[in-house]
Amino acid sequence: MAKQGTKGRGAAQAIVWGSVLWSSAALAEVTLLQQDRDNPDWLSRLNLAVGGSIRPQFNNMTGSGDKGSFKRNGFDGGTRFRFSADYALRDGVSWITYYEVGVNVPKVFNWEPHYAPGAPNTTKRMLYTGLKAGEMGTLTLGQQNSVYYDVVGAKTDIWDDDMLGQAPGNGISGDYDGSYRARKQMKFKNRYGQTELYGAWLFPDSEYLPGDGTRYRRKGGGSLGVDYHFSPDLVWGIAWNETRAEIKRPAGGDAKRYDQHIIGTALSWTPAQWTFAAGGGWYKNFLKTASHRPDSYFAGDAWGIEYFAGYKVPVGRAALKSVQPYIMGDRLQYTTGRDYHRIDNGLGITFQFDYGFRVDYEHVFTSSSDNLGDMNLVRLRYDF
Repeated sequence: MAKQGTKGRGAAQAIVWGSVLWSSAALAEVTLLQQDRDNPDWLSRLNLAVGGSIRPQFNNMTGSGDKGSFKRNGFDGGTRFRFSADYALRDGVSWITYYEVGVNVPKVFNWEPHYAPGAPNTTKRMLYTGLKAGEMGTLTLGQQNSVYYDVVGAKTDIWDDDMLGQAPGNGISGDYDGSYRARKQMKFKNRYGQTELYGAWLFPDSEYLPGDGTRYRRKGGGSLGVDYHFSPDLVWGIAWNETRAEIKRPAGGDAKRYDQHIIGTALSWTPAQWTFAAGGGWYKNFLKTASHRPDSYFAGDAWGIEYFAGYKVPVGRAALKSVQPYIMGDRLQYTTGRDYHRIDNGLGITFQFDYGFRVDYEHVFTSSSDNLGDMNLVRLRYDF
């Protein structure tokens, strides 16, 4: 059977993307069930809500380094859907559950070449449950954001081409090494006055296969974090995570255990229309080297920083709510185990429209040991 022409296929895909976006516009944040404490019926104790974000995106790197890449052709930049439930057990105590699934829309519709070879249709981003008990805090169990991400990473995870200098997103796998959306994690958080405390325990996990002939297994670990709220718009955080892990190569019969440590700090300041954020961390036995040998698989020491500064200009005309120009950047530097660095600095602008629609454009200037080109990217986004 003859393949559909590139232009015809692109037009059809654009129509489907547009249909998904506009059909979702009628939904907004949907509360399926609302708690009513005055009603004695058991179902009145349940609050059930759904939401999500649809994100088609285009990345274009200068030069020919990404020629023919699925990202240059247009791809899914992180579409996800979330479901949350809160059941009131008694006054001040609730049982909470949260599920978030990532959906690779081009892969679901088999739009080639708009997804990576072997990419899954869906990805479990988070799934956890637990108890929320007023002044006693919140205790949750399952796959969820790590303490390090909550306290450090999230403060600078606020533009598109970000997380290139911080620990979450640069390790062997943020789901397994405990740095990002950590699997099999028990997490506690509570606020005492201006101080918010976090703690987590990482249970042993199954093997992760990086695809290079090795096997990674988390043996356990733990995290601690503190957010100090100087004011409602000024927050400083510091976090530490340790993961005990083993790398083995069955073909060679060799293995090595590692104590992986990440420690970082970040500051977020949002006065009026401004947003400022900066953070950095030190990573020991955490970033990968170019070696596939277990005894030299992770770099001994590395560090990274990120920054962001933007100003939101209110508009309120012709469905355009605001415009936010910003500058941003990051740096990742190995100090042992590998001779590598990457430095990014960029300019961006966000157009926020009514009904949750948004358009982001960024240009990133890159200097790196592997001579990566500069990046232009456009992301269309609908949040509901």
